[in-house]
Amino acid sequence: MLLGYFDYIFFAVLIFLNFRFWNRKINWKVGCIIGGLSFSVFLPILSIVIELTRVEITSGPWMDSFEVVYTFLRFPTYWIVGIIQAIIIGINLSHKKQN
Repeated sequence: MLLGYFDYIFFAVLIFLNFRFWNRKINWKVGCIIGGLSFSVFLPILSIVIELTRVEITSGPWMDSFEVVYTFLRFPTYWIVGIIQAIIIGINLSHKKQN
């Protein structure tokens, strides 16, 4: 499974937060630092840890790395989501400047 339960819950929360804070003014410098660090490092590592724990609980200790190698695909998945999130925020900020 490329995406785990944590990922689906996180994406649902992200969509909710986008709708909730769409009309609020956000400091873009702080948002870029927090978003960049969270989408590039913290969230993928947290997702991998949760998935490895889930696999160990359900299947027992995994024997070789090929059983859970798919968890490394979490990094590019979160990078793509972070880039899409940055584009959405950029579009929102450009619309606010025009109005």
